[in-house]
Amino acid sequence: MNNGRIILKRENNNFNTGFCIIKSDLPDLIKKIPLLHPEEKAYYNTLKFDKRKMSYLLGRIASKKAVCELTEENNMPSVLISTGIFQFPVVKTTRHQNIQVSISHADDIGIALAFPEEHPLGIDLEKVNPDKIDTIKSQLGASEIALITACHLSLPVGCTTIWTIKEGLSKILKTGLMMNFQLLEIQTLEKHGNVYTSTFRHFPQYKAISCLVSDYICSIILPKNTTPELDLLWDAYLNTLQL
Repeated sequence: MNNGRIILKRENNNFNTGFCIIKSDLPDLIKKIPLLHPEEKAYYNTLKFDKRKMSYLLGRIASKKAVCELTEENNMPSVLISTGIFQFPVVKTTRHQNIQVSISHADDIGIALAFPEEHPLGIDLEKVNPDKIDTIKSQLGASEIALITACHLSLPVGCTTIWTIKEGLSKILKTGLMMNFQLLEIQTLEKHGNVYTSTFRHFPQYKAISCLVSDYICSIILPKNTTPELDLLWDAYLNTLQL
């Protein structure tokens, strides 16, 4: 488990963000069940399939640890991550108010950001899967395919990158996959060092920063005028995937 804090710099203010990245199989995750809130344990006990148990534990452990990193809370079981009516995560604690989280997982990896309500963030993690590319490509416009080509990305990597960007923004909007993804059209996609940055045609107030490690792509969506210090997060991301 890799966790820590990153700083989000604004012109007149800075914001802290807690993060956690975890890579673990189900037997190891089961050992962490004591870290769950009683309501989380009750829900976990209703799950019948190992795949769902694993994704639930990855998301809950990562998000609770991220909240504790942000708030300096030492009692993880006191932090409850419940869900809203459209399945977005809702943070409930007795000591801290107006905290939000964004959660994602792929295979045996879970990742989460915890942040103050004043500064929205979204995160998504996906593994490049060539079998899904035709489906993803069918949801992209011609201009987005052209952006992939201009960045010299392979079609599987480019399509998956754009998918993570759109899904990350949908988490900020709290709609998930229930909205028309064409409304989340990518306007620009450019390579800057080891990451890719992008902007949105219909949501110009936001931008995305994406990082490819091995076959996994992680995208963070944040306000356009925020300058994040992400080195610690990307180092943790790299170290986790190398485990």
